[in-house]
Amino acid sequence: MENLFSGNMDRRVFIKGLGFVSMSLILATMGGCEQLAESIRNRPTRRRLRVGSPEVDADIDTYRQAVTLMKALPADDQRSWNNQAAIHGTGAGFNFCEHGTDHFFDWHRAYLFYFEKICQELTGNDKFGLPYWNWNQNPDINPAFLDSNSDLFLARNRTSMTGSASITTALLDPIFADTNFFTFGQQIEGTPHNNVHTYIGGTLGGFSSALDPLFWTHHCMVDYCWAKWNIELGNSNTNDATWGNTTNGIFVDADGNPSTATAGVTTIMTLFSYQYESSAIGSSPAVAAVTSRSEFQKLERRIREGADIRFEVKQRIPIAERAAVSIAQPMSKETRLSTGDLANIIDTDMASERVFASIEYAQLPPTSDFAVRVFVNLPNANTSTPTEDPHFAGSFAFFGTQLLGTHDASSGRHKHQSRFLVNLTDTLQRLRRNQELRDGTPISVQLVPVPFDGKFEKEDTQLLLNRLEIIVTPVVIKTAQ
Repeated sequence: MENLFSGNMDRRVFIKGLGFVSMSLILATMGGCEQLAESIRNRPTRRRLRVGSPEVDADIDTYRQAVTLMKALPADDQRSWNNQAAIHGTGAGFNFCEHGTDHFFDWHRAYLFYFEKICQELTGNDKFGLPYWNWNQNPDINPAFLDSNSDLFLARNRTSMTGSASITTALLDPIFADTNFFTFGQQIEGTPHNNVHTYIGGTLGGFSSALDPLFWTHHCMVDYCWAKWNIELGNSNTNDATWGNTTNGIFVDADGNPSTATAGVTTIMTLFSYQYESSAIGSSPAVAAVTSRSEFQKLERRIREGADIRFEVKQRIPIAERAAVSIAQPMSKETRLSTGDLANIIDTDMASERVFASIEYAQLPPTSDFAVRVFVNLPNANTSTPTEDPHFAGSFAFFGTQLLGTHDASSGRHKHQSRFLVNLTDTLQRLRRNQELRDGTPISVQLVPVPFDGKFEKEDTQLLLNRLEIIVTPVVIKTAQ
């Protein structure tokens, strides 16, 4: 088999479509042209956290050393532990991070990229890759983060994701089957991402979450979800120029210099700056790494070019608008559809269309000690209704509290959108097969807040619902591999 990077490699092919300035931030970490191929071939590997692997143990040791060194840096050093965490947020709220926007994936990927470079510089280990916590395969927190004498320790409400449906194969498989970059990202953020933050709790569940060393392994897993979907499962990112040219910041490089990265350049970071040790997520198994030069170039071309992908709503069916909803009471709302519209939704061809519940809140709750489960045509659904019920469609959780709108230019803080997507397609088809949904059957949607500990911290909390609707979107056809 041909060697992955044998022979000369044309530097220009990596830059095409992305711009020299953006690409330079990756090339600058690799040395001159003569070192480029070697650097790519031996780029750091981000391994799955687990017990019994000498390589993972070594990565944990390096990470622990990096955290200790960052905590020892002067307060005015932007690479210090507190300053790095403050880029994401502080006790007062989120700062520059992107949540609830189309840049959730790329902003956090750039954030991890620069953080990893700081770790490499401080420890003198340029081969270090951040380990990732695959909560689907290994729901327990790695023991290295539970040692109270270690700099990787921080008090948390729970030490395992066991008991949360949000990271199970049953919930993740439909999300990974979504081929649209935008709707896939929204579901990853609202379901596993938000749930892990709030279910584990403690510092990880609040605005200062990046102060918990576990934060970086959790977001490394979120980044791997994107990489697996994009690289291993063959789905394409959007090639929309507005999205790709968006500049993410405010970061600092390994030497503490201000740095930024465009959304477009983050799409190829996994090819040139680091690589993931493959592992299973749900029913999607681990895959062998690309080893031939021709296959790598084919992959690089597909990732770099992306595809003409938009978030297009083919049909929009309002269910409820502005309303205050108590978390102590499930909410059930029925659609008012014409016979034709109802038939169109029930008869949706899964191969060409997806049906989502779109839930938008005007304000987030003061606490986030619960998830919201979504059911279809089960008016009596409650906190005891199991997720195995055929009417169950999915769930989401809140991360961040009482924030409205988008970017607040006056304070520099992001006030994030609070819209969630839950895929109803499989549930509708299952009910149809079970003869529980016919052309004349109204469709109702139930939102059931379920506390993590069996009891709400504040039972009188109200959710300010802005809009609940059913939307139908076209399926994105995968590009040729």
